[in-house]
Amino acid sequence: MSTVYGIVKQSGGFIFADSEVGQGTCFTVYLPVHHVDPAERAAQAPPKVEAVRQSNWAGGGMILLVEDEDAVRLVAERTLARQGYEVVCASDGEDGLELVRQGGAFDLIVSDVVMPAMDGPAMAREVRKIAPDLPILFMSGYAEEQLRKDIDIADMHFIAKPFSVSQISEKVAEVLQKSNAPDTL
Repeated sequence: MSTVYGIVKQSGGFIFADSEVGQGTCFTVYLPVHHVDPAERAAQAPPKVEAVRQSNWAGGGMILLVEDEDAVRLVAERTLARQGYEVVCASDGEDGLELVRQGGAFDLIVSDVVMPAMDGPAMAREVRKIAPDLPILFMSGYAEEQLRKDIDIADMHFIAKPFSVSQISEKVAEVLQKSNAPDTL
C-alpha cells in the first residue's frame, strides 16, 4: 500500500479509502490527466531495451529478494530475472535469514526495510554474523538520510520506492559491481 501511495502522490494524484466493517474496503485513485501533442509523441523515440543495462556489470549473480508486499516482490523478481540474475524470494526477514542460514550462496540481498515480524535491518544484522561481507540493498519509501542514520550497517545501499524497472536494474548492477571491484591501494 505504501508503494501505491508513493506512486499516486509523486504523480500529483490523490487516493481515498472507504471502509465498512464486514463489507471490505474500496480505494479510489485520482490521477491528473496528461495530454501529449501528437507531434511530441512522434518525436519521442521508443525506449531501448539495452538502456536498462547502462552499468558495466555483466557478471550475473544470485540475489536474495526479501519483500513482504507481493506485487512489489513479483515486479522486482521478474525484473532482476530478466537481467540474468538468479533470484530467490522471501516474504519477510525471518524467511530471508533462514535462507542465508541454510547456506544460500547469495551475492546480494535486496530487502524492504519495514516488514512484519523481523524487519530488514534486524535481518541484515543477523545475516552479517553469518556472511559479514554480503552487500545489502534496502528498498524503502522513507527518506534515505534518516534510514542511513537509523540503520547504520556497513556496505548498505539504498533505493527509494517506488522505483522503475530500469532504476532497480541499474542499482543492483552498481552494487554488485562495487562489491566485486578489486581493492585499490
